[in-house]
Amino acid sequence: MSDSESSKESKKYVHNCTKCGSCCEKWSEVPIFIEDLQKWIADGTIHHVLPFLQIQETPPAYVRLILKKPAAGEEDPNPSGCPLYDYSNKICNIYSSMPLHCASYPLAYNGEKFYLVDRDSPGLGNGTMTAETLESAREIARNQFEAVSSSSAILPLLYTMIISSIMQKSQEAMASLSDEDKQQLEELLSKSKDDQEAEEEADSQEEWEDIDAEEDATVEEDTTVEEDTTVEEDATVEEDATVEEDATVEEDATVEEDTEKEE
Repeated sequence: MSDSESSKESKKYVHNCTKCGSCCEKWSEVPIFIEDLQKWIADGTIHHVLPFLQIQETPPAYVRLILKKPAAGEEDPNPSGCPLYDYSNKICNIYSSMPLHCASYPLAYNGEKFYLVDRDSPGLGNGTMTAETLESAREIARNQFEAVSSSSAILPLLYTMIISSIMQKSQEAMASLSDEDKQQLEELLSKSKDDQEAEEEADSQEEWEDIDAEEDATVEEDTTVEEDTTVEEDATVEEDATVEEDATVEEDATVEEDTEKEE
């Protein structure tokens, strides 16, 4: 094999998922595209993903769909991972219909060339790839690129239309209320606001009480330390006095003994 052929061979993309779960365990947010939704509606997978679908809005006008866990419970063994990853059995619950983001990983396409988004993926260099499987991987990467482009253009528009429709319906509902209903609604909103302010004030008061308690505990601890220091100092003074007295007694005894000897 020539040097050029060897270089070409070394750069060949080879990737086969090892199902180790390293990617699934670290992805707390999985981007979802319109094409994913269409596929899941067609094959029935939508029922599995719907509880975890969220709209993520990034100002000024960027909107995207993601898969993300709700607030994780204390017993969740993998609170930061993909919500569709079975941590115990190390498998994706929709492996046969995984999102484009996952299916194309770690190969990506930018409209001109293919590139790796993760050179440390455990599947890189694992096994072999035929020309057909390599082309399939490239096709998925191209589809993912197109899905990003189309979803980025369509989702913000749909989101704006939905929000506008909701606001319009809300305004129409408010306009159709009687004066009595409006008064009751205002009272409910006012009460809700007062309750919220009272709750915030109570939380603030608890925080201040905790701070005061910590300060009191610190003062008590400092006082105890000072008392212990005073006791130690008193004990030291008494000990020194005792030593001095003992020394004086010994000295007096020595003087008397010397006097007796002289006599």
